[in-house]
Amino acid sequence: MVSVIMGLSTGGRGFACEKRMGKPGARRVQCGWFGPGTVSAMALTIRQVVALPDLGLRVLTPNSDLSRVVRWVATSELSDPGPWLDGDELLLTTGMRLRDDPDSCAAYAEAVMASGAAALGFGIGLTFDSVPHALLEAGQRIGLPIIEVPTPTPFVAVSKAVSRSLAAEEYEAAERSFGTQRSLIRAALKEGGDVNVVSLLARHVNGFAVCVDAAGGVRAASPPGAARRIGEWRAELERLRPQGVRASSVISNADEHVAIVPLGVKGGGDGFLILGASSALQANDVAVMNLAVSLLSWGLVRDAGRGSAWHRLAIDAIRREGSAQVPMAELGLGSLEHGSARIVLAIAAESADAGTVSHAGDHAGELAAAINALPSSIATALGDGQVLAFIPESVVARPDARKLLEEAGRAVVSGPVDLDDVPAVEATIVRARRTALSRPGLTRLDDASAIGLAGLVDPGTARAWAHEYLRGLRESSEGPELLVTLRAWLASHGQVDATGSSLGVHRHTVRHRLRRAEALLGRGLDDPQVRADLWFALGQVDP
Repeated sequence: MVSVIMGLSTGGRGFACEKRMGKPGARRVQCGWFGPGTVSAMALTIRQVVALPDLGLRVLTPNSDLSRVVRWVATSELSDPGPWLDGDELLLTTGMRLRDDPDSCAAYAEAVMASGAAALGFGIGLTFDSVPHALLEAGQRIGLPIIEVPTPTPFVAVSKAVSRSLAAEEYEAAERSFGTQRSLIRAALKEGGDVNVVSLLARHVNGFAVCVDAAGGVRAASPPGAARRIGEWRAELERLRPQGVRASSVISNADEHVAIVPLGVKGGGDGFLILGASSALQANDVAVMNLAVSLLSWGLVRDAGRGSAWHRLAIDAIRREGSAQVPMAELGLGSLEHGSARIVLAIAAESADAGTVSHAGDHAGELAAAINALPSSIATALGDGQVLAFIPESVVARPDARKLLEEAGRAVVSGPVDLDDVPAVEATIVRARRTALSRPGLTRLDDASAIGLAGLVDPGTARAWAHEYLRGLRESSEGPELLVTLRAWLASHGQVDATGSSLGVHRHTVRHRLRRAEALLGRGLDDPQVRADLWFALGQVDP
């Protein structure tokens, strides 16, 4: 049996297909740009969770697979929690609905196992003084790890400990990703850039990387022996080549995950990057890979004598440079040959009427492409629906350009900026982004009446005040979730139901988060002055 699912998104480069081979150990092939289904989230193993300090957790099922991953902690007293789980959770329960008999325990263990939960954490001291023996037997029989949660340990302590550990891992991975991105940009600017980029990328994923040209010839490989494997992917390269830059593949088996990504700016593509690792790429790894794709594409385009395409790719690198701290002058932004320009930061609408696109990611890609089609203009989609563009003054005034920006959802147009003035460019990008995040519609930074209160306050002073105002939230482990909720609630004019719909959570969850936010802020959200201050403060900090 072979099933094939194919589709084409509205975003130009969104081709996707999936092929599954119906036999044991067969590989799965997915084609398309990497979405949530092809990127691995941060996770701990059961062994790591049990070892967390001050929890007193104990594995009660001998020979359990403690290498199973835990991506989150969930609590449920339902007999069948499956419909409310995503998989890979540590499921916590006190067994309120569990009967201490073999049939009931077996049915419950099988339901938990079928839900995809990584392990069952059983809290003792409320319903049962110890974990029922029948449940332990059932878990041992079907391979479900069962962990005892002692009476003094509240479930929320387990949840917080796992959350903190996951956050620490994510922070460490992000730091490592930023470091690699800095190195990649510098490596690409040196002699032998492609070889340098491929070597760094392979080292980052602890695997291999191969860059090939349009004909399948190897331009660079790391380790060098990876070039000898090109024959393994020849058929897949031939299948992808006619689709140009619209498709990619992820080839997975038990031992290896290989991503094949096209290189180039548009059309038929100029080559491929083949990246292999022992496990699925994390989100930060994908960000590193995407930068490498941009830099390798630049190398291919440059060598093909199409140096003007570097302008678009340079903007992609400059966006990443914001965190990588590489001088923008090194990237040649000043070589853009249209003199003084306007910087545009747009955030694509999440929903749109006729003539626009319903998905922010797709809309951002289309918006960037449309701006690139304007005379002497350069744009790139940054992720999260954001687009950064450099447009000549004369072009910004054109009706088609204005219409394009008005349909973006949120767009900020700077005053004239000399692109050779690197500090001014950097400061303007930051200011434009903050304004776009806080104001819907089209805003011009050189129109004092349109930029609002934020434009009248020194940005450094405003940011320092905002950090102090939000200190209680930002220092809490719940802070990121509460800040997102407050933004959505204020944007929904204090309507709880609308906030819940926009966040995809129940209205009771919104109310609970608002109460927690009030406690951490030390201020009541019913006060209109507090709401105004909070909205201003949120506009000064990164979302």
